Amino acid sequence: MCVTSSPFLMWKQTISHLAHIKAVLLFASTMTVMSGAIIAPALPGISRHFPDQPQVLIQLILTIPALMITLFSPLMGYLADRFGRKKLLLAMLFIYGFAGVSGFFIDRVDLLLSSRALMGIAVAGILSISTTLVGDYFDGPERVRFLGLQSSCMALGGVIFINLGGILSDWSWRGPFLLYLTGVLLLPYAWAMLKEPRTQSSVNTDIADAPVKVDYGRTGLGYFIAMISMAMFYMFPAQLPFLLSQQGQISGMAIGIALSMSALTASIVAFGYGYYKPFLSVMTIYILGFLLAASGFLIVGFTESYAMAIVGAAISGFGLGAFMPNTTTWLMRITPQRVRGRVFGGFTSTFFFGQFISPVVVAPAVIWLGSLRSVFIAMAVICCLFAVALTILSRTTLQADSQL
Repeated sequence: MCVTSSPFLMWKQTISHLAHIKAVLLFASTMTVMSGAIIAPALPGISRHFPDQPQVLIQLILTIPALMITLFSPLMGYLADRFGRKKLLLAMLFIYGFAGVSGFFIDRVDLLLSSRALMGIAVAGILSISTTLVGDYFDGPERVRFLGLQSSCMALGGVIFINLGGILSDWSWRGPFLLYLTGVLLLPYAWAMLKEPRTQSSVNTDIADAPVKVDYGRTGLGYFIAMISMAMFYMFPAQLPFLLSQQGQISGMAIGIALSMSALTASIVAFGYGYYKPFLSVMTIYILGFLLAASGFLIVGFTESYAMAIVGAAISGFGLGAFMPNTTTWLMRITPQRVRGRVFGGFTSTFFFGQFISPVVVAPAVIWLGSLRSVFIAMAVICCLFAVALTILSRTTLQADSQL
């Protein structure tokens, strides 16, 4: 039998299998950003459709997936290590598509919240497993480049999906929910292209019972930096519109442009991660990132100019954009493969916890400091303190990581 006559096999020969794997992982990672970005422009329409519902419930429709990701990511990491990456990822893609698109048909807030919570659980699995698979499939410089590309696509996806959601929400508040069908559409492609990685435990069953040493100190620091950086980055979509509105009447399009700048510059610096990482250590990138973020926060806090606010957001994006690929690179280097799923489940949890707590922390800070502008200035000071602390650690406790 001549198998090369199959059009599908001929197509696979034209494009390398590795390229297909990369495409699956990039699409899967980008879908996690869609969990909130897509429906954000539809919130006013949802509120008008359910006028008798408290505003807090409408806002929970946007934020509850982040809470579910925080709660369930460690469990997903454990299940991925225990039962295999591919099967769990396929199951999560199906749940993501089913739960996401169900919002198009639901006409009750409680059911809508339930479907969003279920989708958040699926996102916890998709991001944890896709990041874990990057460590399983790639190594060395190729892994570093792909992690930068993954983070870049996630940041850029936020810009694209916010605009797609806005276009569909002009038609109907239900429109953006149709975009979640991508989870189902990706399912057969992922099933055909992904293979279960060969872990050490699959080669030698004795190794599976051997204890695995995890560096909890450095892993915990990586988690903490991921949480802090996400909380700071989320200040722009959550707080910048209110700060700009205080400066006078401003259009929604102008606010959208300002919000897009931090995501755009973050995607640029993440995309280039594989190119500048060979020349900079993990600790150096963290220190420079915090200093750049501090500069951006300082500009936004002191300026009353719309143009300068955009500049400040862009500079902070350059600083914070490198944090996700830098942290994932660091954790993959210090984590044994057999427990990588659990470690990256925890990483996903803390990463999205930072997004969830960002507005929660800022609200009392505004009361304490007196204005939102002062909060941005305070963030600049905190970034500088983190840069100083990491500089000290890189010369003492984490001196070995200054060479990574």
